[in-house]
Amino acid sequence: MEQRSSTPMAARLGFKPGMRVWFHDMPAPIRAAIAPERAALEELGCATDGVQGVHLFASRRDPLERELAALRSLLSSNGFCWVSWPDQGGCEVDSAVVTDLAAALGWTERDRCALGGWAGIKLTHGTRIDSGTMPL
Repeated sequence: MEQRSSTPMAARLGFKPGMRVWFHDMPAPIRAAIAPERAALEELGCATDGVQGVHLFASRRDPLERELAALRSLLSSNGFCWVSWPDQGGCEVDSAVVTDLAAALGWTERDRCALGGWAGIKLTHGTRIDSGTMPL
């Protein structure tokens, strides 16, 4: 996966060294681009209380809704959750689905990105800020 910046992918997504993170269904090319080992992230086998960063990859609405509902109480107060879906369409998840689910579950949209055939929205606790799409 080609990177357009000298800044590592993990840093552009907001992951910092030592951060407790969980990745769900992350495609291998994106794992290689984020490189959790090189970024010195503490990768968890499952989401646990106090997780600081999450990246969910989803193509179906119902499982995404369940994950977002469960993560809301597990995420640290200053943590974030990226939700990504295939950007070519043809699946149940798109930006409207993510923002609707997020709003209904008390999440706030912070940012957007596009990476390696996937689109994404960054969600947090707290108040909304406006942002554009961040190409990665």
